[in-house]
Amino acid sequence: MKNIRAASITLAVISMLLGGCAATPQASLQDDAAAKQFESAPGAAIVYLYRADYPSNVGFPVLWLDNRLIGELTPASYFRVSVRPGKNLLTAYAGDNGRLEFETRSGEVYFVAITSHGDGSSSSSAFRSVTPDVGRAQIQKCCALLDTWKPGQTRMPL
Repeated sequence: MKNIRAASITLAVISMLLGGCAATPQASLQDDAAAKQFESAPGAAIVYLYRADYPSNVGFPVLWLDNRLIGELTPASYFRVSVRPGKNLLTAYAGDNGRLEFETRSGEVYFVAITSHGDGSSSSSAFRSVTPDVGRAQIQKCCALLDTWKPGQTRMPL
């Protein structure tokens, strides 16, 4: 009985630590306003990754772009990420291992709409490249900017 209890406590602690690795805090209102200017950057491509789905949708995919941890994407939120132009690979880890490979060019801005569905025990995510007009409108309407993960940054569980 003691072994089962100890194992349960150990698993709970490990789950909290692993869950905290990717949980992503909301950015400041100033950073959100600046990101919603949707400006390009010289020598880089800018990619907006966003979820315009409903807060009741479960599943919080952990996003990686070009093997760089971006963070955990919650409903009604987005990331603004600078990438090297060329082939880029977006992957997510929820209940599934979603992926999207796309081409970017320097000085351009790209938008990827992400949806997540599931029941808590399993979830799946889907990626869809959208036009800049659609991406800008959806982000303005629904979403708050999240900070991207930075090496050495402490993460708090949701």
